[in-house]
Amino acid sequence: MKFITSRSKLPSSADEMAGLWFNLWSKQYWPLNELNVGAVLYWYESGTKSIVWKTIVEDVDRFSYGSKDEAKHKLKSRFGEFDDKQSYYIKAPSEGFCLAFKVKSLQRLNLPKPNGFKFPQQGWLAGNDKIAQEWVKTEIADDSTLDMIIPNGTTIERLHLLNEVMADLSPERIKKIVSQTIRGDTKLVKAFKELCNFRCQFPDCNARIQKRNGGYYIEVAHIEPVSQGGKSVIGNLLVLCPNHHKEFDYGDLEIIEQKTDYLRGWLNGKEFEISFPSD
Repeated sequence: MKFITSRSKLPSSADEMAGLWFNLWSKQYWPLNELNVGAVLYWYESGTKSIVWKTIVEDVDRFSYGSKDEAKHKLKSRFGEFDDKQSYYIKAPSEGFCLAFKVKSLQRLNLPKPNGFKFPQQGWLAGNDKIAQEWVKTEIADDSTLDMIIPNGTTIERLHLLNEVMADLSPERIKKIVSQTIRGDTKLVKAFKELCNFRCQFPDCNARIQKRNGGYYIEVAHIEPVSQGGKSVIGNLLVLCPNHHKEFDYGDLEIIEQKTDYLRGWLNGKEFEISFPSD
């Protein structure tokens, strides 16, 4: 699920953007009950008239409150942090309903508001709204790599988040982005290779090719091809030597079991089991 929410001014750094946010309403306004963990949240800054951040919701709470002090104590108890000096809290209704949520920063954006569009008064817009879909569809440029889409976090966190971020892209668009990422040997690809110590993950292989500069050559392959909807996430990426990479691409491959931490199957008549690395 996706949403766009509005604030007058937003932080400029990913660290400041991440953390606790909340709405205090006099009535049960939407999306009090609809916002959940895992939702992608775009942030519209009314001062610049642009969407400037993309985040993912990591924690949510909702409750009614009889006074602002009660709301403050609930938020502090639930999330361990709260700034009661901020103007939004000071000007909020003395009683009503609270929607509180913690977010993690995904991407800094600059998506100007469509001409003639007026943001909803309550400050929230559904991601499946026609205008919202048109507004955010240009967030990923044609020359993007996976590094640009998810710039922050550990290697494992970034790879897992890519599923959510790229869910609405066409297979052709995903294939182009992944091709640009792997061909350019970007930071994310290098980090994944480092997790595997630049060694082929295929059982009993462990091969790696030493280069003249002292580094190592190894390749990254997709288990389910990008052209068929395969994602660039742990569970669908393998670090393989050139021989096993081509065997996966052109050999007689049968996947028996595929999970985020484990892969089992047959390749050219040989059974294999592979465990995936974690940070």
